[in-house]
Amino acid sequence: MEILHKELEILSFLKKGTLGILGTNDTNSDNVRQRVMYYGIDDEFNCYLMSTKESPKIDQVQSSSKVSFIILTIEDPYENSWEIEIDGLAELLSDRKEIDFALEKLKGKNPFADVVLESGIIEQFDFVKLTPDIVRFRKYGEALRGNPPTILEMKESKN
Repeated sequence: MEILHKELEILSFLKKGTLGILGTNDTNSDNVRQRVMYYGIDDEFNCYLMSTKESPKIDQVQSSSKVSFIILTIEDPYENSWEIEIDGLAELLSDRKEIDFALEKLKGKNPFADVVLESGIIEQFDFVKLTPDIVRFRKYGEALRGNPPTILEMKESKN
């Protein structure tokens, strides 16, 4: 039995989360790098991230914009646990309106964003927008029963 979840349901799970794991390609070493990142989300499934200036992850995004991002939450009971995988393109934001929008999405989710908003030290950070190509959602209980993840192909849904 295949269970398909609707876009709005998946988006509601994304909006509940605060932390994910960003995977980038380090073209200098040809290694995949992963790090925990706070994120914000908009209604189009775009993720917003921030990092200190000159962070290796920012260099990696600029040299290879293809990234993966995974968000997971362990629930009790375990079968209610879930994960969302996002494959897409990351871009460094430079427009102040886009940066302000990213900060608004990160507010209350990322302690660094809250500090930036309170103190105005925005110039110490870079902001990234992750535009999804594919979103995969699964609840662990469904996966344990053999059901595949729900897959949203975002390029098709946005055309």
